Amino acid sequence: MFGSRGFTLLELMVAITLLAVGFSALFDVLSRARLDHYYTQSLKEDLFELNNRLVEGKREGLVEKRKRLEDYPEIEEVSYKLGSAEILIYQLKR
Repeated sequence: MFGSRGFTLLELMVAITLLAVGFSALFDVLSRARLDHYYTQSLKEDLFELNNRLVEGKREGLVEKRKRLEDYPEIEEVSYKLGSAEILIYQLKR
């Protein structure tokens, strides 16, 4: 009857170690998810602001780059950038 009274100290230490490893992995995943959420929120706000400015025709403060496509020289790629958002527009060269 002496051996069946409970857990040994080694069994408890192994269980606590496994729980600690599991919780540390969980906290790492949650912290990365929170960072990704903040980045996505920032990108969404920048994208909405960039889209609104382009629709309203207010291009001041935007980074604009134009280049011709090598394979299709009659098509021009126009890139508008604001913060972390970028919109590419393809149009016929003027």
